[in-house]
Amino acid sequence: MSPKIITFVGQKFIIMKKTLLIISLVAMISMSGNAQSKDVRFGVKFGPTFDWASSGSIAAKSDGMRVGFNVGLVYDHYLTRHFAISSGVNANFLRMKYTFTDYRRVEDFLEEADVSVSRRLNATNFEVPLKVKLGFDIMDSFRAYVEAGGGVSFNAKDLCKDSYSFYWVDYDSQTYEDRTNQYRPLQLSMIFGVGAEYEINRTLSAFAQLTFDHGFSNVFFKSLEKQTGSILRNNFVGVEVGVLF
Repeated sequence: MSPKIITFVGQKFIIMKKTLLIISLVAMISMSGNAQSKDVRFGVKFGPTFDWASSGSIAAKSDGMRVGFNVGLVYDHYLTRHFAISSGVNANFLRMKYTFTDYRRVEDFLEEADVSVSRRLNATNFEVPLKVKLGFDIMDSFRAYVEAGGGVSFNAKDLCKDSYSFYWVDYDSQTYEDRTNQYRPLQLSMIFGVGAEYEINRTLSAFAQLTFDHGFSNVFFKSLEKQTGSILRNNFVGVEVGVLF
């Protein structure tokens, strides 16, 4: 691995560590404050995700849906009984499959290669969401809510398995290869959710929610975007359960 790639990956991990430290401090502050006020709540959540890619160009397209997983911390600050600002941090382990046209010069080829590459992607990113949350009382101890907002993701690792055919060359990767340098370190998304919360007691609630996370920015790094002429966005629907303190 070249020194530039090592430096690039190292810088991203430093950013992630700082982000996780900040979120952890916020979580501890919220837990201590929760003993005095119900305006601030802290929680944890996890669940499967159903992931797919979308594209704004004909040079790339989704090749089906795969199942991933996410886990996260929740921070809700209620401004009124039914209205809150929601944040936290999510660790998203996304799984996607897509094809894209690669126009780069392939080694040992005597002409510009126009290759259709099929890629299976295992991506890991850490997302910091910022949403508004609106709740509705259904009955005693039971309420429903909707939420909407955006998120910033810090891309940690992208493991890829590629396959393609070009004239006499058939390539099929047998193992996942690290291609993190082909993806942008920062990615933006829009987030929408709907869920229900059950109050077990004054300090503990359980919840379940359905979250749609739609990629807003191109995940391909500028060099790969120029090289392939492709625009690609990450999307997933998460089915999450968790608890609030």
